[in-house]
Amino acid sequence: MACGGSGNTEVEQTVRSLVASYNGKDASGFLDRLTDRAVQDQYGVPRDQATASVAKSIGDPPIELRRLSNTQVSGLTATIDFEHTSGKVVVVEQVAMVKEGDQWKVDGFKNQPVEIPDGVRTIGVEATEFAFKLDGDVKDGDVGFAVHNLGQQEHELVLARIADGVPLENLVMAIAHAGNQAANAPEGVQEIVAFGSYKPGESGNIVFAKALDPGRYGLFCFFPDINDPEQTPHALKGMYTEFSVPG
Repeated sequence: MACGGSGNTEVEQTVRSLVASYNGKDASGFLDRLTDRAVQDQYGVPRDQATASVAKSIGDPPIELRRLSNTQVSGLTATIDFEHTSGKVVVVEQVAMVKEGDQWKVDGFKNQPVEIPDGVRTIGVEATEFAFKLDGDVKDGDVGFAVHNLGQQEHELVLARIADGVPLENLVMAIAHAGNQAANAPEGVQEIVAFGSYKPGESGNIVFAKALDPGRYGLFCFFPDINDPEQTPHALKGMYTEFSVPG
């Protein structure tokens, strides 16, 4: 049941306060707006053990609240759609909330589909064993990616801005030696722009908060091959490609 009035306003204000605490690096205020279950789900530890972990990561990168919509209040529970940035990408989550005493608290997050806006060029990305295939040319940075996992294994898509002049295969090896974490790779990886995982048959869009900057970009999947006794990362079997955004 959808209800109007103060319930909607209080639910929306709770999300706004959560974002303000996050951006202000206020770990205590941030955790105060989460239920015990949400803390456990998000951080894997009880509330009394979560503060130190939250304090290390809170506020980086900052979140831009883009839109709150579809508020549904029913008694002591509610949901609201929360569109925001996560780094350079746009994320939509349905936030589940419960009222504890006189305070609404966030009880969980559920990712929702993100639509590529009108006027933004859609580039299809097919993921298979073991390759990425782009169905169009990236003519400028005003693009969104429609990712489709056509394979039999789960795949990830890591989009990174990479340095000119570094052979892509060398970069893949360097990332593999860095524990298959692109963020730990040498200076050839300049920035992690986006990432996501897709189960067999799953699709999803990657939408950017603003146009991609000019430069060279790589797509990688470092999930292990589940059919390989050595669990070789997919990228070492050829699951990587690149494109450039003209300046």
